Amino acid sequence: MIVSVWGSERRMEVVRSLLRKEHTCMAMEALFDFDLTKLDALILPMQGGQGEKGDYMDRAHIPGPKTFWECLREDCRIFSGRPTRFLESLSQPKSYYLSDERFLNENAALTAQGTLFYVLDHTDRILSKCSADIIGRGHCGQAIGALLSQLGVRVRYIRHGRAQGSDERTLSEWQQDDCADFVIHCAPYQLIEETAIEQWHHPTCVIDISGTLRSVEAHLSQKGHTYVRAANLPEQFAWNSSGEAIVGFIRRQLHV
Repeated sequence: MIVSVWGSERRMEVVRSLLRKEHTCMAMEALFDFDLTKLDALILPMQGGQGEKGDYMDRAHIPGPKTFWECLREDCRIFSGRPTRFLESLSQPKSYYLSDERFLNENAALTAQGTLFYVLDHTDRILSKCSADIIGRGHCGQAIGALLSQLGVRVRYIRHGRAQGSDERTLSEWQQDDCADFVIHCAPYQLIEETAIEQWHHPTCVIDISGTLRSVEAHLSQKGHTYVRAANLPEQFAWNSSGEAIVGFIRRQLHV
């Protein structure tokens, strides 16, 4: 197969290196003088195909060849992290990393490992004497909670809906109560408001996994709390394994 891997992240460099052992892997620059009807697959980064023309990758502009998308074969496979409006407008078959359960679990485990770094970096106590409130119990929230629990951290899960276990509290209950030593925000939208922060009676460290809490960052600082923006942890702390997970997904899809 002839494939092209886009993106400047370290994990995408790993993807290039691994796929080059099995396929002809072309750099994006080489496509300017290439017959695009011969391209079998296009591998985009996690935040690929953004913008009206699909020329933003990981929030950076990547000027591809003119009329690139129009010249792709109808059966050219496109791989990316998640759907975007532009990618969904294309007729080519698409596969998204974050739609695959196995990849989600692998990515969550890497996210948990990166979260542990920030927890250790912001405490001067043994973990068995620490507590953590995890907002959101999706793949990442579950993986983070499991890892911290194994290390002795007292973990509570904060859910927007109904609490379903002894280790869970509803968001409305939690907003009226004090918080743990760490608040780890995994929800895809902001669930911490200034009114909830007013109820916190001791300094806490807020680790923002989803990157959705910037609007309360200043208020957290004013109240003596620590804000840590910790988005994209697999790329920061485990880019090699993250690249391997992407390649594993691609291989599974190509063999379907």
